[in-house]
Amino acid sequence: MEKYIFIVNPMAGKGRGKKILQSLRAHILEFFPKAEIITTERRMHAYDLALEMKNDPENVIVAVGGDGTVNEVGNALIEGNATMSVIPIGSGNDFVKMFNIPTNIYKALQKLKQGVRRDSDAGFTTITSAEGSKSDRYFLNGIGIGFDAAVANQTRKFKRLSGVSLYAVSVAIVLFKYETPNMMMSLNGSMYNGEHFLIAIGNGKCAGGGFYLTPDAEIDDGLLDVCLVDNVSIPQVMRIFPSVMKGKHKKHNQVHFYRTDALRVESQKEIMIHADGEVLSTNALGIDIRVVPKALKILA
Repeated sequence: MEKYIFIVNPMAGKGRGKKILQSLRAHILEFFPKAEIITTERRMHAYDLALEMKNDPENVIVAVGGDGTVNEVGNALIEGNATMSVIPIGSGNDFVKMFNIPTNIYKALQKLKQGVRRDSDAGFTTITSAEGSKSDRYFLNGIGIGFDAAVANQTRKFKRLSGVSLYAVSVAIVLFKYETPNMMMSLNGSMYNGEHFLIAIGNGKCAGGGFYLTPDAEIDDGLLDVCLVDNVSIPQVMRIFPSVMKGKHKKHNQVHFYRTDALRVESQKEIMIHADGEVLSTNALGIDIRVVPKALKILA
């Protein structure tokens, strides 16, 4: 018999989780009277909780939070026996767009109640820092290298903004101080060396709460989609920017798309990297990325 465990991040959505916690509990118990509801108390607490439950095939672990919470729970459950689902209450809520999970809590719970199981790919990354240390991490939705990661880092400095407005303001701030690094990307037997404004690797279509950087990505095709943007001026960015929100930026000559199961990015200058909106490194010199097919059981 299925056991539903809701892991709630009260700090998700700039503290939205804490504000709605009482009504959230009531809604959950309306749909799932026997559900267990646990609130996280610190960073990586969701990971620790989910890790203890990953091997029971009857467990349905529901990440209630933003993409950071989803990343923690997903990292714990990858290649386990438990099933994962999401109730989105974060700032970006990008991963759920691949499963058409509503951001309205009541509707999201309705969808979960009638949910269909499917497998989802994930990604795995190994980052080499300037000090020579290495760190590993799974990601569910996407990796951002360069400008994309600098914007993710900027969003952490705002306490009230959320959604597209949070990322739009962050883009505007970062744009005027960002220095494009020289990076080498190797994939599918080819190398691309030069000043790259950003490299976005998507298991999902959307990042930053509404920017469809990899609009053709599929969550279960065993491949990662890559969007590489050449060194562009501020006026060029302003022309490209609106089309990214609709996934229509293929028409710009400075934007290139690839599809692969693995790639490597290197830089002589320290670069910033995020995974699922969480900054993993501010001083990376190398990153290896590969897809992990059918890594997660999803109920949505």
